[in-house]
Amino acid sequence: MHPRTRHDPVGLTRDAEWGLTVERTVAASVPEVWHRLLTEWLPPWLGIDSIPQMVGAPLRHRGRTRGRVIGCHVGRRVRMRWTPESLDHETEFEVTLQASALGTPAGTTVTIHQERLLGVAERQGQLEHWVAVLDDAAEALAQESVVTHDLPG
Repeated sequence: MHPRTRHDPVGLTRDAEWGLTVERTVAASVPEVWHRLLTEWLPPWLGIDSIPQMVGAPLRHRGRTRGRVIGCHVGRRVRMRWTPESLDHETEFEVTLQASALGTPAGTTVTIHQERLLGVAERQGQLEHWVAVLDDAAEALAQESVVTHDLPG
């Protein structure tokens, strides 16, 4: 462990190697985003069958364990140890939801945090991946909102 200085590179943490955080605000309520996160988004994003909401529960894909849940605040946050298919080691991954002041009553800030990455190149690859994933999710929700508002009522 090394002491943190003002010269440390962005993404280098004191005790969790390299990490990243990506945030997007989406046009949906926290309960709606939580539901989509667990049923539609996280399983394919993480390459697993489902997201259990119980601490200690395994994350599996076709019978193979890919990690485990290490924290869950139902409706708000899930934290896990998880081995991405693109890496040969376990990382810590967390998604947090928070109601936001988007200008509508249904705005949610989605924050993805990943740590225990083993270098700047690995961090950059994961950062680019999660930025694209959240951008796609935000765009899909925005398009649904436009379609819903344009329907004759």
